[in-house]
Amino acid sequence: MTILPFVLLGVLIGAWFLSIKIMRITVDALASPRERMAPRSHVPSDQELRQPLRQAEEWAREHGFDDDVMFDFQIASKEQTLFCRTWKNTTEKTYLVFYYGMGKHFVELVTIYDDKTGVTTTNAPDAHTLPAVPGAFIQSFPGSRLTDLLGLHLQGRATLERRTGLTAQERQEETIELIARSLKRQATYVMSIPGWQWKGLWWITVRKKKMIGKDVGWQLDQLGVFEPSAESPEILQ
Repeated sequence: MTILPFVLLGVLIGAWFLSIKIMRITVDALASPRERMAPRSHVPSDQELRQPLRQAEEWAREHGFDDDVMFDFQIASKEQTLFCRTWKNTTEKTYLVFYYGMGKHFVELVTIYDDKTGVTTTNAPDAHTLPAVPGAFIQSFPGSRLTDLLGLHLQGRATLERRTGLTAQERQEETIELIARSLKRQATYVMSIPGWQWKGLWWITVRKKKMIGKDVGWQLDQLGVFEPSAESPEILQ
């Protein structure tokens, strides 16, 4: 009689309880973002951060992005803190966000259309750990460089604008307030999903991977928002 099935069951149960803990910590952090954001006046001394941040700075200058804000975001403890820096391209109404934590760094481009709609294009593989708020279109392309991300972001923007008629907005709010509002909105949405605490294992292990590479066009298709000249495909019963 083998004990392997019982071992696997034990591992699965352990992973499930761990995912519940991760979900609660993550959503708790997102639910109260403003009190966890501490503005910075200088870059951290971490040597692993300097080179990728310098590359992001140079790219930002070359592509019309101006310095914006810099802050730390505390997730669960001082050891679990994200350093964030942003730049803003006023002409394109787009933000560049660089964040670094636990030895890893990622970047994203964000364009806002209204209080409920925006396009985010990132190279972070964990961008889809939690379900996005309806109207928040997140494109994740792990390993992509900033110039490639920009091309993908512009494609996503063009698709959204073509299919919805929306235009990007120039926001008057401070960037930190926009970020805090977005994080809190996501936490509120996740907590509105029945049984959200217990769905973390599925979101982390399956859904997140399935969403990688899914662009704005694909996401709009799932919502039934098709190209203006295209006929809606037949829906299988």
